[in-house]
Amino acid sequence: MAVRSFACARFRERRLLPALALVASFAMTISATAQGQAGQFARECALKETTVITLIEDHGAAEDLPGDRLGDAAMTMLRARMACYDGRVSEALALYESIFDLGPVASLRRQRP
Repeated sequence: MAVRSFACARFRERRLLPALALVASFAMTISATAQGQAGQFARECALKETTVITLIEDHGAAEDLPGDRLGDAAMTMLRARMACYDGRVSEALALYESIFDLGPVASLRRQRP
């Protein structure tokens, strides 16, 4: 029981919700691809996806935004990814662009030695 409460405290301390959302989204994508259910992913979507993932991760590391806002951004990224797989590239790109409303990343609060 002591291990569980320690693990939960560490989980909350590090605010890993955005990271878990990203891992879950990657797992769903890999699963869909493996089953042959996913369509083709447009190059424009891939470029935006890379930028958006980096932005979300950087905000998570800087801890400059609430976790629920980053979680919402991750869910928007999933919707954009699915739109792109469905061939609705312009809709997907608009969704990716909406994530940039998170703004620039503040400097990291905690620097590791």
